[in-house]
Amino acid sequence: MQKILVPVDGSEYALRAVQYASAIVKSGTAVQIHLLNVQEHLDGRIQAYLSLEKIKTLEATAADHALQPAKRILDAVDVPYVATTRIGPIAKSIVNYVEDEHCDSIVMGTHGRGALGNLLLGSTMNKVVHLVHVPVTLIR
Repeated sequence: MQKILVPVDGSEYALRAVQYASAIVKSGTAVQIHLLNVQEHLDGRIQAYLSLEKIKTLEATAADHALQPAKRILDAVDVPYVATTRIGPIAKSIVNYVEDEHCDSIVMGTHGRGALGNLLLGSTMNKVVHLVHVPVTLIR
C-alpha cells in the first residue's frame, strides 16, 4: 500500500491537496493518506508568561483546528487516513515524518494561511522539495 503524506495547515491550498489525495484513493489505488500538521515551537520568551502545560494546550488546539477541515473532507468521502501532529520546524518535521513513516510521496499546497503564511509555506515548500527523496506533487 502506498503512503501519501499531506501536510495541512487549514489553508485553502492545503485543503485542495487533501481533495487531490482523496481522489487518488477513490480512483481505486491502494493508498493510505497521512495528514500532518506541524506547529512551530512557541518563542521561548512566552514561557515567562505561560506554563508548559498551557503552551502544550495551545499547540494542541491550534493543530486540531488546522486538521479538522481536512478530516471532514476525508470523512465525507469515506477515505481512511492517519492524522498526526508534530512540534518543531515545519520543513524539517515534514521531512522527518516522511522518513519515519516510510511515505512514498507528498501532496502539498503551494501556499499557506494569509500573506505571511504564503511567504512562509512557499519557503517551507521549497525546503521540503529539496530535502526529501520522494516525489512531491504541488497543488495550487
